[in-house]
Amino acid sequence: MLEYARSAGDDAAKALTEEYATVYTEVYAEPPYNSGPLFSAERFLDRTRRQVASDGFELVSAIDRDSGKLAGFCFGLHFPAGRWWAGETTEPPAEVVAAPKVAVIELILRRPYRGHGYGKRLLGELLSGRDEPYAVLTSDPAAPAHAMYERWGWQVAGTVRSAPDAPLMDAMVLEHVSSC
Repeated sequence: MLEYARSAGDDAAKALTEEYATVYTEVYAEPPYNSGPLFSAERFLDRTRRQVASDGFELVSAIDRDSGKLAGFCFGLHFPAGRWWAGETTEPPAEVVAAPKVAVIELILRRPYRGHGYGKRLLGELLSGRDEPYAVLTSDPAAPAHAMYERWGWQVAGTVRSAPDAPLMDAMVLEHVSSC
């Protein structure tokens, strides 16, 4: 059984420890990512330490009650109207760009906890109470999570390459965030 904790601001910054980087690199060592340079602990911590200071940043952690260990986490932040993903992108849907959005940056769940609804619960905890009409995320089309997002109602809205050494990802959109 997992216990969920939500944090923001300084509390989120304090929570994002090396344990999060360890879980992150464990998950991104799996195919199709295979521990590429974008998925190193150092780059994760560098990006995340900047993102935690962003408007609307929230972190949801899932802790295994029996072991006390981090099972997974999900975090995101506010994208105001007019903002879209950085890097090389296809033309985004005009109605989505024109609206405020919550950007789901990471949904990470260690292998032993998959297939039990914990990932959906993590994402639901992050999105609950948000007032943005859309949620956006990026997903590798070859990753098992991509099909999962589609089952949950996310729609492919284009492609994004966030950095020169990043894989080409699908930009996905979910309408009516509160229904997740």
